[in-house]
Amino acid sequence: MSDYHVAVFGGGSVGLSLATSFATAGARVSLLVRQSSIESLRQTPIEVTGLLGDYVVPPDQITLCDAAAPTEDVLNSDMLILTTKAYDVETALKSFAAVGACPPVLLLQNGMGSEDIARRILGPDIPIYSSAMMIGMERLGPAHVAVTAQSSPIFCGPLLGDDTGSILKLLQVAEAGFVPMALDDAIRDTILFKLLFNSCMNPSGAITRKSYGQLLETSHSRDLIIGLADETLAAFAAAYDYRPAENGKHYVDDVLSPIIFPRAVGHHSSMFQDLASGRKTEIDFLNGAICRLSQSVGLSAVRHESIVQLINACKPDSRLA
Repeated sequence: MSDYHVAVFGGGSVGLSLATSFATAGARVSLLVRQSSIESLRQTPIEVTGLLGDYVVPPDQITLCDAAAPTEDVLNSDMLILTTKAYDVETALKSFAAVGACPPVLLLQNGMGSEDIARRILGPDIPIYSSAMMIGMERLGPAHVAVTAQSSPIFCGPLLGDDTGSILKLLQVAEAGFVPMALDDAIRDTILFKLLFNSCMNPSGAITRKSYGQLLETSHSRDLIIGLADETLAAFAAAYDYRPAENGKHYVDDVLSPIIFPRAVGHHSSMFQDLASGRKTEIDFLNGAICRLSQSVGLSAVRHESIVQLINACKPDSRLA
């Protein structure tokens, strides 16, 4: 086992997979989860199966910690990988800010905005890194994750301009694991490209209950995705001078389809899984972010506004008071 210590915050599919990958790489791993989950995880190996291979890590190979009370060992780790949903970033990091200590942080959230929350909570002295992840994972049991789609490594970089020294050390260790990770010097554009994908596919799949492949094979959902992409591309061009496709049809036909077929044809979005389980979604950091960006540059985003309303209407607490 190496001297490198990585703390993974979150016991969902991404957190379990990364903890297993870094343990497989020989790193010392702390996994921060809810107190109620610690005992069950102590009793069973963590298993990751699917497109990246099959791996099992015994319980004694990973140190389990209460996410609400990070230990001194965690506070002194080499990297904190935060795998919570975007809306939980503030709560997760407040426990570190409360004790005035935090290792460098790698954020693994969808959409835009988590990096600003992290900087506000932690201040300017803690290195903060962002990422774009195009790997689909589904949790099949308390300690079993299936990797169902993968089109690229987890791209990482200093979106807020921090020094790359800490993230380079993490990526060097990650090379011996099974989850591919890489430095991205153009991380902002990569995050925007991922946001374009997520804002088109995640809510569309959640509302229709269709897999990624079914969404593109059905004319009505395909037309919806083209319209969503048109609005997003216009906002990106106006705000960042970034346009990864000429228009929505070009994006769906020539950019999106090669990503979906055959690599993610049967995958269901994380938002679909969230709605099915009655959990809160990241819609405000995905399509909500497109709405805010469009408004800031004087553009309309009526399709995204409708999608936000529809997803929010699906929440269990969406009834009028």
